[in-house]
Amino acid sequence: MLFFTVVLLDAWLLQSLRETKEAEPEDVLWAVREDMVYFPVPQSSYDTEGYSVSFADSWMESRNFGGERVHEGCDIMAAVNKRGHYPIVSISDGCVENMGWLTLGGYRIGIRSPAGVYFYYAHLSDYAPDLAVGDEVKAGELLGFMGDTGYSEKEGTTGFFPVHLHVGIYLNQEDGEEKSYNPYPFLKELEKKKLKFCFE
Repeated sequence: MLFFTVVLLDAWLLQSLRETKEAEPEDVLWAVREDMVYFPVPQSSYDTEGYSVSFADSWMESRNFGGERVHEGCDIMAAVNKRGHYPIVSISDGCVENMGWLTLGGYRIGIRSPAGVYFYYAHLSDYAPDLAVGDEVKAGELLGFMGDTGYSEKEGTTGFFPVHLHVGIYLNQEDGEEKSYNPYPFLKELEKKKLKFCFE
């Protein structure tokens, strides 16, 4: 009888945890859906094969450069492994909050959306001309180009991994702590909302 009660209690606890985990994103992440507009990698009007990308759910997978850590984002991989080939656009309206070199992220840019979402774009080869911290950007505006920068304290380092875009999504909690959320489901939704650019 005791075993049966424990099993029932465990099943109830697991179900409660599952429901809590599933309920939280809808409560917390309304801001992401509120502000997201475009997929961050546009499609070429002329050459769809040469500008194709792919991505998988790698959020919270293990990483070891710079010590044991987890992957706080989603990597959009380039079919053509060439830095500067793919333009990167802003997912949302917002303000440029951060730019510059990070050891892990290389050349990165952080956009704070109107609802408070921090969209993080990393490993860029370079930035859009004249873009600066404090600038207001519109959804679909050019931010820079996909690259392979990072994994070094030396600014400008490239070549430690294939060309790709790392996308991160962060929100501040009530206590002020920033928390990472999985970008993958949002990127899957945005796949249907790709801008078309006239580039070859």
